[in-house]
This record gives sequence, structure tokens and C-alpha cells, in this order.
Amino acid sequence: MKRRSFLTGLTLAVMMGGSAFLFNSCVDDDYWPYYPPSGWGSNYFYDTRLDGAWVLIQANSSAVGRYDTNYLDFYGGGHGRYYYYSNSRPMSEEMAYFCQRSNSTTTNYQINLQYASGSASTMAYWFTDSENSLWLQWQTTGGQVVTYLYTRTGNIPW
Repeated sequence: MKRRSFLTGLTLAVMMGGSAFLFNSCVDDDYWPYYPPSGWGSNYFYDTRLDGAWVLIQANSSAVGRYDTNYLDFYGGGHGRYYYYSNSRPMSEEMAYFCQRSNSTTTNYQINLQYASGSASTMAYWFTDSENSLWLQWQTTGGQVVTYLYTRTGNIPW
């Protein structure tokens, strides 16, 4: 008799522990705001053409080296992840994004990226090569125009 109650108790404990693990593993993203910060208005959208992984291949018309490249992985709906190298070590951080219409002379769209580290970027973007090449362009505080070229990739190496 006692053996049956012990096994029943053990089974219930394992089920409760497993349930707690499953519920806790789903909570990580709940704190992250996948929507624009206040003040941006309601004229934003999530461009599904961005969905998928992109690898940086050029910066200002020059090829980038292995440890100068980075990756953008857009999951859709404002979720994503940014992969990069720091001191030759692969790193990554969560990112949120949203798109808006732009009055840029280059394109009609801009993307706003917000990184988990707290930094943010707003860049003009457009596509070429049947939407397999993604161009990002912005102006530095010193007035220099920076243009990055990304291409779709099937995988991110880490």
C-alpha cells in the first residue's frame, strides 16, 4: 500500500515540476516590448519581406571580413535577434523592430531597431535582387552616410 502512495506522490511531484519548468521557459520574452515606444504614433507596421535571416556582406561598398560581419534575424511581428562578433567572439542579443513610411530621397520606408542592450537605430531600407538583398542606410551624427548591404542566408553560424 505504501509503495503505491509513494509512486503516486512521486508522479505528481514530477508532473508539477515539469509543468513549472514549461511555464517558466515561456516567460522570458514577456518583458520585451515588441511595439514602438510611446511617441511614435500609430503609423508603424511589420514588413513581412524582412522575415528570415540576413548576413552583412558589404559596408559602404566594401566587403566585410569574417569578424566584421553581423546577422539580423527577423522572426516577424516585431521580434528578432542580432548576431555579431565582439573581440572575435560570437555574441547575440534580442531586438525589437518596427517599420514606418519615410520621406527619404532613397526609399519610402524606414526601420527602427531596438536592441536589448538599450541602443536603438533608425535607418532607411529597401530591397533589390527579388527581395533577396536588403539595403540599410543612415546618417551618422557627423553627417557621414553609411550604407550596409545584407543578403538572405539559410543559417546563422552560432
